[in-house]
Amino acid sequence: MLHQVPPRPWWLWTPTRFHVAPDLIAYIRHLGDEEVDIWVGAGHRGVLRPLGELDLNRPRFDG
Repeated sequence: MLHQVPPRPWWLWTPTRFHVAPDLIAYIRHLGDEEVDIWVGAGHRGVLRPLGELDLNRPRFDG
């Protein structure tokens, strides 16, 4: 389960949020319409494996 932090957007000119879970952090930026930019980092690569099974348009996945 991801928890949103901080309670307000990081950059005022574009909606940006951070979410955290044990050993994981996600950066989510809304680019407009239905497009988002998502970066996820983890202390251990195994935490990222479930994300590799999602049907996402991604240029790179290191999990």
